[in-house]
Amino acid sequence: MTSKYPILAQAQIVVAGAGPAGCVAAIAAARQGADVILIEESISCGGSGTNGLVPVVIHLGDSKNLTSSGIGFEIIEATCKKMKVKKINHIWQHIDAEKLKLVYDDKLREAGVTVLFSSKVAAVNRQNNRIKSLVVAGLNGLKTVHGDMFIDATGDGLVSALSGVPFEYGDEYGKVMSPTLCVQYSNINLKKFLAAEKKGEYARVIWHRLLKEGRTPIEEHHFTGISQYGNATASGNVGHIYGTDSLNEFSVSQACIEGRKIAELIHEFYVDNVPGCDKSDLVSTASKLGIRESRRIMGDYVLNYEDYVMRRHFDDDIGCFHYPIDIHASNTDPEEQLKALEDLEMSWYKPGESYGIPYRVLTPKGIKNLLVAGRCISADRAIMSSIRVQPGCMITGQAGGIAAVIALDSKCDVRKVNIDELRDKLIEIGAFIPCSKK
Repeated sequence: MTSKYPILAQAQIVVAGAGPAGCVAAIAAARQGADVILIEESISCGGSGTNGLVPVVIHLGDSKNLTSSGIGFEIIEATCKKMKVKKINHIWQHIDAEKLKLVYDDKLREAGVTVLFSSKVAAVNRQNNRIKSLVVAGLNGLKTVHGDMFIDATGDGLVSALSGVPFEYGDEYGKVMSPTLCVQYSNINLKKFLAAEKKGEYARVIWHRLLKEGRTPIEEHHFTGISQYGNATASGNVGHIYGTDSLNEFSVSQACIEGRKIAELIHEFYVDNVPGCDKSDLVSTASKLGIRESRRIMGDYVLNYEDYVMRRHFDDDIGCFHYPIDIHASNTDPEEQLKALEDLEMSWYKPGESYGIPYRVLTPKGIKNLLVAGRCISADRAIMSSIRVQPGCMITGQAGGIAAVIALDSKCDVRKVNIDELRDKLIEIGAFIPCSKK
């Protein structure tokens, strides 16, 4: 069909969503020589790691191998250099969101990617089994962005859903993991804070002690904590907003309001109980709600729990991952919250173990020029709870970006991409593929 809206821009490859998956996909495609546009609804890149204030990048490796290698690691390495971090922690690296924003800006500019901020996907123009353009809501209303190949890195799988691709959502009852509105504290006495942690007095230990005594401001059993960086700053992934429907506008709006209330209550706990935090300030809540679960787009293969248990690898692996099953509770039931922690502990892999990520999870059903990357790939709920973290998203984004260029150059359906060529190009840029021939 012909769009009634004016053209805003056009490119060979259009990437929707500038989170970890989208940014890495755009950079990978542009470095292969493609003309790339990256569409983002906020005013900065990085998604959960920047606008979402998620305080750490977890599981860049499997304790033996650097699995999130290539462009993803390049970004984290550059951020750590700006932070003056001497040795990167491949399992639990604290991140300064502002430094990470700058790195994304630099890498995208160097690659030649055109970034469109304040632009949200509103509709899709599809003809038969191909996407012609995206309708975006921007500063001057609705306009179209045209392309030859498209990558859905929206997290919610919005482009795919608007294109009519089937998807799954939540558990068997349609319930999804509870989101979190992350926070940022300043004026922490890091000397006292870290000294207490060395003695085992972590905030989560103190929280659970007070929880047993009925003295916490909310009944929260899945409590993590804050991660420090800089001279007196920390960001925290603390508190769950239970009962949220991540595809319901009213529910998400209410979650943002409730998240700010929870942030204030938990900060009061830190001020009153955690060493080094008595004079701290809650300087910010995230500008992006930390959604853990939304649509799971149905592709040509559904990565699943059995694949995780069997540590399965595939002939079309484009990467591998190691993070455990991490399904956060959807409601306030203490038993469900505690089970989430038990399942997390029970599902840890041994060092060096991983599961493969087949290319087929990036190819949504029914569309010839669309790939998905990040949290919305084709996976069941269990394994999605593993691969949804930033390094996992970067792995799929990297593969999606290169695959889009191969499909473009070959003038082929994304399903017809030459897997050997894709894997060779991934290996060339430093991607870790355990079952590679090289």
